[in-house]
Amino acid sequence: MKSSPLPLPSGVRAAAETALGAARIKEELAWMSWAGTVWRLSGETGSVFIKRAADLTGERDRLAWLAGRWPVPEVVGFLHEMGDDWLVTHEVPGVPMSQPSIGWEPSRVATKLGEILRVLHSTDAAGCPFGVKKRGHVLIHGDYCLPNVLVQDGEVSGIVDVGQSGLGNPEDDLAAGVWTLQYNFGKGFARPFLDAYGWPPMTDQSIEKLRRRYAR
Repeated sequence: MKSSPLPLPSGVRAAAETALGAARIKEELAWMSWAGTVWRLSGETGSVFIKRAADLTGERDRLAWLAGRWPVPEVVGFLHEMGDDWLVTHEVPGVPMSQPSIGWEPSRVATKLGEILRVLHSTDAAGCPFGVKKRGHVLIHGDYCLPNVLVQDGEVSGIVDVGQSGLGNPEDDLAAGVWTLQYNFGKGFARPFLDAYGWPPMTDQSIEKLRRRYAR
């Protein structure tokens, strides 16, 4: 039983239904932007996400390499249909840090976002085939915004949307973190984020310059 049939190629739908292993599936549009479209299919045993975009090979390959290093989604299907790539992944547990349902004050969100990033950046990146290997570079997310970090029981449970992950300048993720906190909560939460990460103190002007490094 499907509540609202989605325009999914037969192969993509088959991969999702096999992963769910259920006859009763609920389908919904989860997200849409210039970068692609994401659907969520849910059954009695769990959920999968289906992402459609022009080129998702980079994200697929990064998910494979990051598995066991970061709590990323498991890939259950990858197809090229109707001129686009279709990536099917298992849902990871938790709630995006952008959701009010987590019930945290903005200052706690900022602090936790910094603590999580510090751990992500300390990941052993030996042999990473993505990004640029140079002095000072670490394994970065590439789009470290609140919707891409999931938490459960107060701790990180999932890291998603990793299509830009790889070796890079840690300031790229710090800039995204400052930007996303201001976008979601207004000004005043960059310092607890940067302090929790362990970044040296910055002036207001330097923080704004850092934010603009990501600003879109």
